[in-house]
Amino acid sequence: MAGLHLLRLADAPRHLQTVVEWNHTEWGVTAGRSRSDSEGWFRDMIRKPSEECVIAEQDGTVLGMACLVDHDLAERPDLLHWLASVYVLPEFRKTGLGSELVSAVERESAARNIERLHLYTHTAETLYRRLGWTVRERFKLDVDEFALMIKDLHR
Repeated sequence: MAGLHLLRLADAPRHLQTVVEWNHTEWGVTAGRSRSDSEGWFRDMIRKPSEECVIAEQDGTVLGMACLVDHDLAERPDLLHWLASVYVLPEFRKTGLGSELVSAVERESAARNIERLHLYTHTAETLYRRLGWTVRERFKLDVDEFALMIKDLHR
């Protein structure tokens, strides 16, 4: 995509409220979290050296995000390093932008010597399989079935 830039949210705080709103609308409401909970999560992420949110910006507008977080599933505190909150504006889906964001988080993780990433999804398993992720297990959360997926990062 012409004019597309991948940035760290920490370097583009002007987009904080946008990504907070996406996260809250897409996942926070269903999970029973407040908008301020979502904002706190991103503010903490910006401050933690072990976590990162990558955003895609074009002509000053943020189009999507993907995050590297220490923990993303309360039921699995034993697993460290997660790809989380992958979101692309609907009009930019199926353009490869989501794959670019996931790859950016994978590269950042590998640069940090992280050997394995985890994610969980109930809507995008096909995308992640295409990007080299494998299903480790399946589980039910509330009424939805999820795939817990992993990707080993090779340096």
